[in-house]
Amino acid sequence: MSSLEKIIETQAKTIESLSNELALLREQVAYLTQKLYGKSSEKSPQMDGQLSLFGEETLPEEDADLPS
Repeated sequence: MSSLEKIIETQAKTIESLSNELALLREQVAYLTQKLYGKSSEKSPQMDGQLSLFGEETLPEEDADLPS
């Protein structure tokens, strides 16, 4: 095998390795972007006793406190 063929073979292996690494990094970026900006990032746990800002939920004790 000539030296040029060895160089070409080495470069082909390097290109394959870098292509695999690039694919892995793209998957990681997509995953982390989804974690950061996905639907779940906007959800916050409901705290007991805390009222909803938009009045979507009413607590049972609120109804009893209202005057008749």
